[in-house]
Amino acid sequence: MLSSEALETSKKEKNEKGEAYACYYIASNYLSLGQYDTCLKMLDRSETLFRKLNNIEGLLHISNARANLRYLQGNLDDAQQQFQDNLLNSEKNNLPRIRISALTNIGRINWLRGKTATALSYYNEALQKCDSVKTPYMQGMIHLLTGIVYQDLGYYELAASKILSSIQIFERMNYLTKLPYAYNYLGSVCYEMQDDDNAINYLRKASYGLKQIGDDWGLAISQRFMGRAFRRLKLQDSAEYFYRNSLKLARKLNDRSGEISSMRFLGEVFLDQGKGDSAYVLLNESLRKSMALKDMRERVNILYDLGILNDRQNNFIRSLSLLHNAGYLADSLDLFYENMLINKQLAETYEKSGDLKSSLKYYKLYKSLNDTVNSSEKRKNVDELQLRYETEKKNNEIGALRMQQRIQQVRLKNQRILGYSLGTVLILVIAFIIVLWYNYRQKKKANEEKEILLKEIHHRVKNNLQTISSLLSLQSFSIGDDKVKDAVRESQERVKSMALIHQMLYQQEKLSEIDFGQYLQKLVESISSGYHNPAARVSYHIDCDNARLDIDTAIPLGLIANELLINAYKYAFNGRNQGDIFISLVRNNTNKYLFRIKDNGIGLPGHISIDKAETLGLRLVSLLVRQIKGNIAFSTTGGTEFTITF
Repeated sequence: MLSSEALETSKKEKNEKGEAYACYYIASNYLSLGQYDTCLKMLDRSETLFRKLNNIEGLLHISNARANLRYLQGNLDDAQQQFQDNLLNSEKNNLPRIRISALTNIGRINWLRGKTATALSYYNEALQKCDSVKTPYMQGMIHLLTGIVYQDLGYYELAASKILSSIQIFERMNYLTKLPYAYNYLGSVCYEMQDDDNAINYLRKASYGLKQIGDDWGLAISQRFMGRAFRRLKLQDSAEYFYRNSLKLARKLNDRSGEISSMRFLGEVFLDQGKGDSAYVLLNESLRKSMALKDMRERVNILYDLGILNDRQNNFIRSLSLLHNAGYLADSLDLFYENMLINKQLAETYEKSGDLKSSLKYYKLYKSLNDTVNSSEKRKNVDELQLRYETEKKNNEIGALRMQQRIQQVRLKNQRILGYSLGTVLILVIAFIIVLWYNYRQKKKANEEKEILLKEIHHRVKNNLQTISSLLSLQSFSIGDDKVKDAVRESQERVKSMALIHQMLYQQEKLSEIDFGQYLQKLVESISSGYHNPAARVSYHIDCDNARLDIDTAIPLGLIANELLINAYKYAFNGRNQGDIFISLVRNNTNKYLFRIKDNGIGLPGHISIDKAETLGLRLVSLLVRQIKGNIAFSTTGGTEFTITF
């Protein structure tokens, strides 16, 4: 309402900047209501005005809003990329608030994907930036989001501490729009610690606050959390009521993640009520949607529920498979609470299937995790945190005055000593930093010079080899003897194969090794064009497992490949109208490379020996194999196949 009035006022006053921001705030309102098409139209309108005004900050606000829209629509990759771009642009234009927002949202996406360590890293960086620009609202939100991550990891004391910090900030600043969210997640922490009374108390406070401000997003979350609490109290009808409300709100808001969670929770209630078919339909549909959204956390819970469903249908093999998949995924995501439940269910399912040894193993794992959650000391610590928060809130003013007095006394007493100490330390630190920086610059400069020199060497070697190849080519024009001309031509191909390696080395960043698969592709293309036989259509197939070889291995192996491929193109398909050449480089079970060149041509005579070959090409192959400390074998069954192990 206020945004609409601001828009009309800005239009009347011809205030384009005010109009642009009003459109942006209206778009944000539509985004919170799940009306994405209308939101997009208002963002387009706002962006047009900001571009006209060349307002960089406004354009970055729009870009952040578009990234949020993609996030809510489930396009996590696009959203993360746009937030990353905004992060760079906010640094470039010195816009710390937008930088904080981008860092927080990137952390949120990483949390959703189960990358908890990465999420915490982004949250910590954002929190440090908040301290420098004094944004209490964002501080509160980051404390809340950090608490949610700690809850996933099973660090309930840390989670409660962080969420209580956010409550303290929201209450102090009177942020009534976000305070209920903090109550929501504090209730969730109490739920996972099996403190149902406190859980329901906080969730009711959250629901009341969200209804007062008309926040359907938060209310949908609160309804899901309430459903969980009542389900554990065996009040299935109440749980179903809250889950249906949550599902209805999620669909109204186009909240895909919320819809998946609500469907799963509703499926769990149907499972409790013995409605197996209904539960199966909902759980499989939510699994499909979670995979499309790449929501790994939801996938863990759905696999767990499907495991329970199959257990109750006495399909123990399928149940154990689903539960183990859920467990592996929960381990990879560090989901403490889910891991505990999965181990408990595995113990029960193994017991039913008659595998008592496995049942005991998983029961011990469950008991260990459960004892951690239910320890009276941990509950006492969380209660103490809450009591401490309430006490601090009541005595904050007195404590602040006392602290101020003490600080003043210490400051007057130690001011001179502190000044001298800080000055000395500062001088030492600056000197140390200067020395480190100078050494770093010198090393960096030396490395850059070496890199440039190496690239220049490879470039010159390549040019020299190309010159030799060109001289051989010119020389071949004056040779009348076909055998001599062929020998010169083969020498030219050998030189080309070495030149190609040096060319690839100076064209890439890393100078110590090359992508041998890419090299083989270029080498075969060169030989194929040079030895093309119009009477035979020869196809080649390359299979290389992204092998990267150093120059000492790549050059001899490249020459070996050159010799064997030329032989294949020249002799393998005489008298035939088509053929295939297969080239592969893979590692075997002993971590050695297997290099194979095979054709389906006429084959070599059976009496030929590689070590005693009369032709220069095969003798060269034998010498080069010894150079790379390898072994060579060949077969003439169904064509010719050379296998080199090194």
